[in-house]
Formats: sequence, C-alpha cells, structure tokens
Amino acid sequence: MSGAVSSAFFRRVAAVTGVAACLVIAGCGEPLSRDDFAARVKDKSDTEVAKVIGKPAAVDTTAPDQVTWTYTSRTFNIEDGNKFDSKALVVFSKAGSNGGFRATDVKFE
Repeated sequence: MSGAVSSAFFRRVAAVTGVAACLVIAGCGEPLSRDDFAARVKDKSDTEVAKVIGKPAAVDTTAPDQVTWTYTSRTFNIEDGNKFDSKALVVFSKAGSNGGFRATDVKFE
C-alpha cells in the first residue's frame, strides 16, 4: 500500500513542478532578435510596450523629458552568432502636446 501512495505522491509532485516551471518560463518572456524587439516597441506608448514585451527590470526617470526602461537578457544579436545582449534599453521621450511618452530609441548592450 505504501508503494501506491508513494507513486501517486511523486506523480503529483512531478505535475506541480512541471506547471510551476512553465509559469516561470512564461513570465520571463520569449527571447527576441534585436530587430524583432525594436519593431515591437518603436513608436509605442509605455502601456503598449508593457503589454507586448512585459515589465522592465529597471526604470530610469532621472531625465525630465525622457524615461528609460531596461530589460535584461531578452534580446540576441543575430550578427554576433545569436549571442544574448545583457541589456536592452527602451528610451521613451515626450511626444505631442498631451505629454505622453513614446518609445523613440532602442539600445543594446
């Protein structure tokens, strides 16, 4: 009887572990090439970028007319053998009279 309990227990633990791993991986977002990443964020609002790419690892608001979002290990450089970039920076600048921010530049480090 204890063999059946152990077997069922281990199957449940394996199932829960599998689901947890999927959730963790999904939360990280898919890796994107530099071109794909830039195309998805360019000229988008901060709300649109957060919806498409996800929340950044860091936000820099020290400049009054500019906000920089930093994503870590989300992009890769096809021209450099698909090597991952340590950072992708999305620079938002004020656009228009409504004072909203739009992604105006993308930098990779």
